[in-house]
Amino acid sequence: MEANADRFLELLHQFEDFTEAMSPERAHAEFDETTLQLFWMRWPRVSSWSGSLWRMLSEEMSGPSAPHTDSEFHEVGEGG
Repeated sequence: MEANADRFLELLHQFEDFTEAMSPERAHAEFDETTLQLFWMRWPRVSSWSGSLWRMLSEEMSGPSAPHTDSEFHEVGEGG
């Protein structure tokens, strides 16, 4: 599972870097026809998957947070 998370985060970073470097208008003008058609055909599935994950996280984050429980990592008292 961790390998999948690492792979997903790397892809997300790469996509962010790419979108910061190239506008949609420039991509539309510069990409060849095959690239644009593959994007057009595949994006709905990718967008649907991403949208579903985003909605699940949004619902999860919109609720009240769980109360903090004492743990070995929670320091109480004087700092020094």
